[in-house]
Amino acid sequence: MPWLAVPYADEARRSRLNRLYGIQGIPTLIVLDAKGDVITRQGRVEVLNDTECREFPWHPKPVLELTDSNAVQLNEGPCLVLFVDSEDDGESEAAKQLIQPIAEKIIAKYKAKEEEAPLLFFVAGEDDMTDSLRDYTNLPEAAPLLTILDMSARAKYVMDVEEITPEIVEAFVSDFLADKLKPEPV
Repeated sequence: MPWLAVPYADEARRSRLNRLYGIQGIPTLIVLDAKGDVITRQGRVEVLNDTECREFPWHPKPVLELTDSNAVQLNEGPCLVLFVDSEDDGESEAAKQLIQPIAEKIIAKYKAKEEEAPLLFFVAGEDDMTDSLRDYTNLPEAAPLLTILDMSARAKYVMDVEEITPEIVEAFVSDFLADKLKPEPV
């Protein structure tokens, strides 16, 4: 490794870092700024997706396309996932643009309170990983399909409507954050 790392044998320091940053497994790569503030907890995923480090230091994007390498983030807390028919590449980009303002608003609101956003935001197309996720969570094959998946709580929230609009997404997120939605088991 060309970067500084905590030696595995230094259990005391590893333990302090685990508590400080909520690390639950290895390998973990958390990128910090010069002041020690977290830029991203997903450094490992970012390195895998950006091997030439063109987007370093990998500031979080408000909306991610769900991929094999970042699907691990589904286990870290509630995630809004908008499933689309990705045979049309434009549909995936349109879906990102639809939910991005809502994601940015939520992220900014919690950042102002110096808290982490309570949701991650994803767009999922059609591929084997997405099919497996739908099977595992027993989601219908509908597209578009708006969901919030909370894998750690083994819960899902589903908004199955003909057309997804910004107003529908915003109301769905607001209701989730206000505990107004009834979870279904995963």
